[in-house]
Amino acid sequence: MNNLLGNTLKLASFHPTSKVWLFTSDKALNDSEQLSVQLDIDSFCAHWESHGAILKATGLILFSRILMLVVDESFHPISGCSMDKSVAFIKMVESKYNISLFDRLLQSAFVNNDWQTASTAGWSEKLKSNEINLETVFIDTLVNNLHDAQHHLTKKLGDFWLKRVI
Repeated sequence: MNNLLGNTLKLASFHPTSKVWLFTSDKALNDSEQLSVQLDIDSFCAHWESHGAILKATGLILFSRILMLVVDESFHPISGCSMDKSVAFIKMVESKYNISLFDRLLQSAFVNNDWQTASTAGWSEKLKSNEINLETVFIDTLVNNLHDAQHHLTKKLGDFWLKRVI
């Protein structure tokens, strides 16, 4: 599962140090929701600015449940005000689609040939019941640049920070 984002055309012109933010939805989005959310992301990114300058930004939906925003600061740096705009955008998406995107206790893993999302406590129970193990692949929502998102987005539980808390 290495280089999951490497062939995404939207990211081809972005510098590897571009900032990345990942938000995990509490539920998987169906196809029509994904299309609609992607249109919202595209519209937001096309108008996202910092001190009057349009940011070089894009966003994607990954695995039907992760919203990713990317800003190439080699083009123009992001500001606190523009970060506030992204928070407002994420809150709007939450409200419009009746999902939660700011719950940092939610993690997603590939289990039984499908992506699943659960809380830390839920993953702890799944580990105890042997539904998952140290080889189970998780999405690392703490990656903060495009290079890491492209090459280190997924980690086996045995190599993942979550192992220490479950």
